[in-house]
Amino acid sequence: LIHDLLEFHIVPNVKSKANLPSSRKSNQINSTLIEPRHIPVFASWINKKDSSHYNKKDTPYNFNLLYRSSRDGIGTSSFHRNCDDKGATIFIAKIKDSTQLIGGYNPLDWNGSKWKTTADSFLFNFIDRKNVSTGKVSYINKQAQAIYCSNTWGPTMGNLYCNHDNKWYYDIYSDGERYPNIGIPKKFEVVDYEVFQIVKK
Repeated sequence: LIHDLLEFHIVPNVKSKANLPSSRKSNQINSTLIEPRHIPVFASWINKKDSSHYNKKDTPYNFNLLYRSSRDGIGTSSFHRNCDDKGATIFIAKIKDSTQLIGGYNPLDWNGSKWKTTADSFLFNFIDRKNVSTGKVSYINKQAQAIYCSNTWGPTMGNLYCNHDNKWYYDIYSDGERYPNIGIPKKFEVVDYEVFQIVKK
């Protein structure tokens, strides 16, 4: 590195190989809820791998922020205005008065008004958002009820609901657990939630 910098400053018409700023930028994530170390975990889960399958350097996806409730306004209309027709997304919510993060991956989209079928969606739960090793993932059991889309609901998947008043709850119906239970509370409030578009590099 030192040799490259000296060569750049001493030898005319030599471009620097150091390229320091882009290296730092590649490890950043536009989020107030998660850190760069969460991204390889999510990418591993998306590809149905072990949590440690990817690292920061070989993560195969970009995570582009579409929506932040504290920035864009909390409510279903703002959520759908920013997130519909964007393809695969992941939403991340911080539970009030706790260190817990919950959320889900939707490989389809949020537009329309119906249940959507997929075998690739999942819910997740980090008991401590600062400690990625506390993360648990839950893949869909009942594929026909993987994703629920409606303009009067926020991000809703299987047993996990976000209604028009931003009230969140996890309910188990007579047809059983659409996603295996990983400790998501039955009723809770969130202080903020974010939605990221998942784009393959």
